[in-house]
Amino acid sequence: MPSRSRWTWGLIAALLVLGGIAALRLAASKPSPSSAPTETAPAGKTLPSLTEATGWSHGEASAESLAGHVVVVAFLSLDLPLSRRASGMLEAWHEVYSRYGVRVLGVHVPAFAFAADSARSVREARRLGLTFPLALDPSLEVARAFGGVGAEPRVVVAGTDGRIVWDHEGVEPLADAERTIRELVLEANPDLRFPAGSPPAPAEQAQHTAVHLGRARVEGGPLADVAPGRPASFTAQLRSQVEGKPYTPYPMGRWTPAADGIVAARGGAENFVALRYDAGALGAVIGPPQEGAARVWILIDDRWLTKQEAGSDVEIDGRGASYVRVNESRLYGLTRMTHGNHVVKLSPDEVGTTIYAFTFEPFEVVSPKP
Repeated sequence: MPSRSRWTWGLIAALLVLGGIAALRLAASKPSPSSAPTETAPAGKTLPSLTEATGWSHGEASAESLAGHVVVVAFLSLDLPLSRRASGMLEAWHEVYSRYGVRVLGVHVPAFAFAADSARSVREARRLGLTFPLALDPSLEVARAFGGVGAEPRVVVAGTDGRIVWDHEGVEPLADAERTIRELVLEANPDLRFPAGSPPAPAEQAQHTAVHLGRARVEGGPLADVAPGRPASFTAQLRSQVEGKPYTPYPMGRWTPAADGIVAARGGAENFVALRYDAGALGAVIGPPQEGAARVWILIDDRWLTKQEAGSDVEIDGRGASYVRVNESRLYGLTRMTHGNHVVKLSPDEVGTTIYAFTFEPFEVVSPKP
């Protein structure tokens, strides 16, 4: 088990990263997931520099390499499902429009402290099959240059003169972004003819896309009333107290609240987190203990998952019990279930396992073709 000093320094680092991200998101007046995406920067502004971005994969984007090109800059949090969905659209744009001189670039803004690592962002891009240049913005310098961090994903499109012509947040407007890209390409290449047909629109955005458990962003329930950094015991006398308000996490047992997640202070079946939700495919951002791996057992409506219901990361043991093997901090696919009211319970078997967030959007990469 890690020493008290290692826990303290880990908590301080997480608070610093998450505090900076939360402050920028509040400054940008982030809309609720159900609100309409808003334009975040006026048209005509010069595209800010990307020199503060680090850890580029698939080639660094310099000012010289972007000059005279249509440029797409996407701010993504690759550990959250909406950004993963958008990354599929961006990859399709890269594949189709790069031949016409369009430069598609991604900037990974870490949603959790563990994500502020360039080697990890490169691994995540490889896992998602992304081939467009992707950089990390761990200190949020690039985000500040573009006006702060709002809702993810955010996509900015600039013309060949380097002026921004399109800047929006969310998934729903991405079809409009592609129309803008096509118009800019045609302006630069008047003789070009694209195939007939409209760009596909992404699927409708769900009202709830993520529920965070970290003290910096938890919105209600028992976790909103405890101080971070100290183990706390969570109990309930009634079943309704454990499976209560929808989209509100209810821990049971012994947990240590931290800035961007809750850390298991005990392992075993009596230590779990419950959440009532009404959505389809379910995922969770989970991290292992500082040493080794962990199993996190999964119950849906107080039963194990079947093979048909199990998500892409779920394993089922010989007795039929469902679990995910957590050996790195990332988003894990838990269920493929259709929409419906369910209660999920996650129970780690190892002390030090961290549960960061639940997600409620399909996280498989979708790469529609224009």
